[in-house]
Amino acid sequence: MMNQYPTIKFIIEHGDPLAVVIAVLPLCGAVALVALFALHWLVLVAGVACSLVLFLLMKSYVELVRVIADMLLPK
Repeated sequence: MMNQYPTIKFIIEHGDPLAVVIAVLPLCGAVALVALFALHWLVLVAGVACSLVLFLLMKSYVELVRVIADMLLPK
């Protein structure tokens, strides 16, 4: 039955690494900004903070999708 919902299936199977990859993006952007444009080092601090918040949000989203799929989708 999960074949009808490929995105949900993908999130259920690969949610944890996906959350890490998405959460690292603000940090990568901050590093690129500091390296390319010589911005203030506080941009790196903001990138780390954004990455931590985004990681928490992504992990909670993955868990919610797993709970909803477990409860509502037929097996």
